Amino acid sequence: MTHNAFEVVTPPHLHDLAKAEAERLRHQAMRDFGHDAVDDFWRGADAVYQRCLEASHTLAERSATRLQSRLARRTRDRLIPTSTMTPGA
Repeated sequence: MTHNAFEVVTPPHLHDLAKAEAERLRHQAMRDFGHDAVDDFWRGADAVYQRCLEASHTLAERSATRLQSRLARRTRDRLIPTSTMTPGA
């Protein structure tokens, strides 16, 4: 999987070197640890990624709720004058 921003920023020869090194390391890991270990690694990495997505989704929902409450309070405070204001001052 490649990312377009990576391709735009990185000179093509560096991108090719990085891909070749990643491929070499992947083959070395499969040779040294076996396919099952590499598969376990990616399953674990996917689980961490999924948890991060869930956490960021929860954080975004919480932030949206807080913003909505803040906007409602602000609207309410603008419509209802506060009792701390003294008439004629």
